[in-house]
Amino acid sequence: MSNAKHQINIGVNCKLTLIDAKSFANNSIPILISHESFPAMQRSHDFLKLCVDKRMPIYGISTNFGDQVCYIDPHLKSEDPNPYYLSIKARQENIIKSLTCGLGDIISPDIIRITMMLRAHCLAQGYSGVAPSVVETIIAFLKADITPVVRHYGSIGASGDLIPLATIAAGLIGENIDVHYHGKVLKAPDAIQKAGLKKLNPELRDGLALINGTSFMTAIASLSLYKLKRLFPQMLSSIAMSLESMLVITSAFNPLVHQLKRQIGNMAVNEFFLNFWQGSQLISDLDEVRNLHLQDDASEKKPKPVQDYYSLRSVSQGFGPFQENLERATIWVENEMNSVNDNPIIDVNEEKIHHNANFMGYHITDACDMLKMDIAQASTWLHALLANMVHSRKSHNLPTNLALDPAINNGFRSMQLLAAALAVQNRKFGEAHQSYTLPTEGDNQDVNSLGTHAALDFQEAVLNLERLTAILFITSAQALEFRGIHKASKQAQTIYRVIREYSPQLVDCRPLSDELMTIIKLLEEEKI
Repeated sequence: MSNAKHQINIGVNCKLTLIDAKSFANNSIPILISHESFPAMQRSHDFLKLCVDKRMPIYGISTNFGDQVCYIDPHLKSEDPNPYYLSIKARQENIIKSLTCGLGDIISPDIIRITMMLRAHCLAQGYSGVAPSVVETIIAFLKADITPVVRHYGSIGASGDLIPLATIAAGLIGENIDVHYHGKVLKAPDAIQKAGLKKLNPELRDGLALINGTSFMTAIASLSLYKLKRLFPQMLSSIAMSLESMLVITSAFNPLVHQLKRQIGNMAVNEFFLNFWQGSQLISDLDEVRNLHLQDDASEKKPKPVQDYYSLRSVSQGFGPFQENLERATIWVENEMNSVNDNPIIDVNEEKIHHNANFMGYHITDACDMLKMDIAQASTWLHALLANMVHSRKSHNLPTNLALDPAINNGFRSMQLLAAALAVQNRKFGEAHQSYTLPTEGDNQDVNSLGTHAALDFQEAVLNLERLTAILFITSAQALEFRGIHKASKQAQTIYRVIREYSPQLVDCRPLSDELMTIIKLLEEEKI
């Protein structure tokens, strides 16, 4: 699903996508601000300046922030403009400085790059009152490869990502914080000097505009969602191979069955499996299985039951909602990427300044919570399929743990332990973050989205699902060898050959971590 990008356009009449997020995360491709953005930003800035000059009470300019909104600038009615504008500037700088207090693990610089791109895109649309120089400064820092060091904890997703975004803003205004600069960690003033840039001097509401929005949580969600959309068909392929190795009965996958279910995702996933199994001699026909039960056969190998376990025959019904939720989440996340997630919002045409709550991240939270739940279910399912293949009670005559000599070797028993460890963690991640909302900040933020928490857990859940997919691939490859790989579907044989280039058949026990990591890399490079 990857597309090469030569440049990314932001601002008025521009629409960012998940592909843009992925492209910009790892490449130094240029960002261009659309021509329409400059007059839009300037008009917004000029109108805001006019309102400030008229001493209009405006949140975050002539007031303090959050639960301190009741504190009006004492110079608001002063005839002398100097103290008034000095106090506005002090508040803009102070809100950035005071919120630069995050803790925890350092967030990957690629996430910060996307965050900065999204913040620039939001402000460039001309509804935030910032001067064009604010957006130009963000782009200049990105071009110079300066990304502030941002830590894991600080955002609760109300007023947006205050602490992470304030940390980025602190770098822009030259505070003495750590930044990444060409692979090294320097203090922001040193990096700015080495890059030949100038620090940003915030005015009017520049400080608030830089920190008040959903750009951080959206960056995390966008990159993880891109990864999950790439992973989803790969995961289905690993499932298809495992079902082949289990001699799945195709009656449950008859198109009529799924047409009658009337669920779009259901039918799409089912069609995927039917296409994958083209040419397979391993999948079972129900009538043939029935006939085997009618024959007098003295052999110890009993024919498989006429109906498969739930984990085999209900995959289309189980993964159909996941497929549909991926599309729903894409709409929500891309809408948020392109949103004006700021407060206040300045409407120059109507000459209005709207105090609002567009900084709330509920669509990101919902998208991540919904998909985390799907991932939790999928993780449990992949573990169940693995269990089918390694347990002699359920595997329809495959060797115990897929070991050639189970009296000496352990085969894939360890793979089930690893899969269980990953699955239970993803089940924990499946909890909905919105149920954990905690009133804070003097009860001004008495509800909050927790969008960043949801996005960070979503990110880890996707990584674990990718690990589980790699496990299922190498396990299915071994199981299909026992069935006769020449009998498998053409697609299964193609994937099998790629896997065997890097992970040979497991005969004697050996460490497998490096091989699994190699398979994961193949998934990331879309070679499987």
